[in-house]
Amino acid sequence: METVPKTFCKAERLNKKLIIDKLFAGGNASMSAFPLRALYMPMPKGEVPVSIFISVPKRRLHNATDRNRMKRQIREAYRCSKYKLWKIMEEKESSMAIAFICIADKPCTTDNIRRSVYKILRRIEEKTK
Repeated sequence: METVPKTFCKAERLNKKLIIDKLFAGGNASMSAFPLRALYMPMPKGEVPVSIFISVPKRRLHNATDRNRMKRQIREAYRCSKYKLWKIMEEKESSMAIAFICIADKPCTTDNIRRSVYKILRRIEEKTK
């Protein structure tokens, strides 16, 4: 078993339209921890144990700089919190797709986003064990 990288590489980004459509089609597990909502679904073994998709709707945050900042904050929070979930998925030899969706109407602090991402990832870990 290899160690979990401390980076967020291109392979960890969910960019296949078919998988994204399946994720949002319904019937997948969902949870919220303000200011984020997460959808997730198991997948067969892939290149990386966990792939993520980040969505910050224009309807929620109208200013592009606010949307981009929120995406950066979510990516960084995920990068710092992904280790346990990665190890669990590697042991099970499967993969998972997670979509983080912003539900806040105004920009949030980095600390709030980190707590939210951490809480969501821990709940996903508990359900996948």
